[in-house]
Parts: sequence; C-alpha cells; structure tokens
Amino acid sequence: MLDSGAARYSTPLLFNDPFDVQAGLNFDFDLEQLHRTVVERIGELASSSDGPPVDPQDVWGQLVLTARRHFSTHGFDLEHWMQLTAPSFVNLLEVIRDTQTQYQKHWNEVELPQMRIFCVSEDRDNLLMWAHYAKDHTGVVFELWSLPDEDNPLSVAVPVNYVERPVAFYSMKEFVDDMVGIRKLDIQALYRRYACTKSLHWAYEKEWRVWYPLSKTDKYDFSPIRRSELKAVYLGCRSEPGFRDRVQRLVTEKYPEAKLFIAQKAIGSYELCYAHA
Repeated sequence: MLDSGAARYSTPLLFNDPFDVQAGLNFDFDLEQLHRTVVERIGELASSSDGPPVDPQDVWGQLVLTARRHFSTHGFDLEHWMQLTAPSFVNLLEVIRDTQTQYQKHWNEVELPQMRIFCVSEDRDNLLMWAHYAKDHTGVVFELWSLPDEDNPLSVAVPVNYVERPVAFYSMKEFVDDMVGIRKLDIQALYRRYACTKSLHWAYEKEWRVWYPLSKTDKYDFSPIRRSELKAVYLGCRSEPGFRDRVQRLVTEKYPEAKLFIAQKAIGSYELCYAHA
C-alpha cells in the first residue's frame, strides 16, 4: 500500500469468511404460509378506516379495492378469499421460486465477481486482528481518515451489521407489501444489506466498508490513498528491523505528514501500547 500509494478493493469471493456476502439469497419463512398471510393482509386493508395505499393497476391491489368495496355489506370471509385466490397463488409461488433462482444465479455469476469491497476497522488495538491481518503482529496497521470535505472513498464507508442468521432474500412483510401493491421490492436495499452484513462471530472487528458493484476488472480494483488520508502507521511488536526501516523510508518519502509508531506489549495486561518510531 505504501509503495503503490493505493488501497486494494477485492471481490468478496476472495474473503477469508465463505459466508461474507455469500450466504445465499434464501427465504426466512415458509413459502407455503405466504398465501394465508397475503389474504389476511387484504382483509386488514379492506377493513381499515383509511384508504389503502395500494396500486390500482396491480392485480392484487385491485383485489384489495374489491374487498374494500364489499366489506360494509359482506364483511371479509377469510376462507372464501383463500379459495378465491388459490388458483392464482399456485402460479404465483412458481414465479416467486423462479425469481429467487434467477436472482441467486445473477448474484453468484455477476454481483459477487464484480463487487468490490474495502474493509476498515474502528479498532487499532484488537489482538486477534493484529494476529489475523498483520501476520502475527509482524506487519502494520494504517490509520486512515474519512475526509468528507475532500470526498474521499472512506467518507462513504458504512458500518457492518452483525447478525445471528443470514439476511433473508426478502422478508415475509416485504413480499406481502409488494404483492398487495403497497411497496415494491427494493433491489438496491437488498444489495446494500447483503454487502454489509456478517455473522455475529465477527462482531469484534467493528468493521466499516466501502463497496460498489459491477467493476470491470479482474478480482481487484485499486484506489489511490491521498497524503491527507494516511495519518499514522503502527508497526507490529514482532516486526523485523529491516521491515521497519523499509516502512519508515516509504512513509518519509510518500506520506511525510503521517506519524510512525511501534507497538509494544504492555506490562501486566493483554494490551498493546505505542511508542514513536
């Protein structure tokens, strides 16, 4: 990074976590339950005191409006509406499953290979991360700043959301709202939550990400690191003298305003402290 003056943005396919942005576009509910939930939602909208915000051009939106027109005289017989909509729903389930399959194929073959992500952490002191990402404390940590006034890439970084279960393709509520014409499925929101969600196991990383889709390069993109972005470099407590000399030379030549520190093991605690190099 110091020698090239650039940060590497990678496809998630190269990440050490095979679930990271790669958990699959799966449902978190039983599709067989969707029919009843949709019909129950139609009944709620038909009986609502406020006009339902449905699309009158949508087939299911039209059903909501029909049920609403008849509600004052006929009420809403759930089982009757279940039978009435059953034939249409059989075909709809096939469409939903096919849509999921097509999205999964597109995600695996287009989105994942062409997506680019750069990962940073809030924490420079985590011993696990020093071991995992700085080669057992022999490498370095870069302190990079977000500079909104300069519109640098890190100024649009977003925090990673750590969860117990993989993000759903779409939730039951999202599907129901889409079907009755209240709110269309948000494809961009789907991409955003997949790109920035990881297993709860990784929460200690306190990670933020800069990401974008549809790169045209092979596996990597490189983004220049401005002089104003690199504020400090922290050498690992096990870094070799020759490595330290090379890092110090590159910092002096290319990022003269950046400070240089050497990590040291604290006495009496499992912590690092830093001394000026």
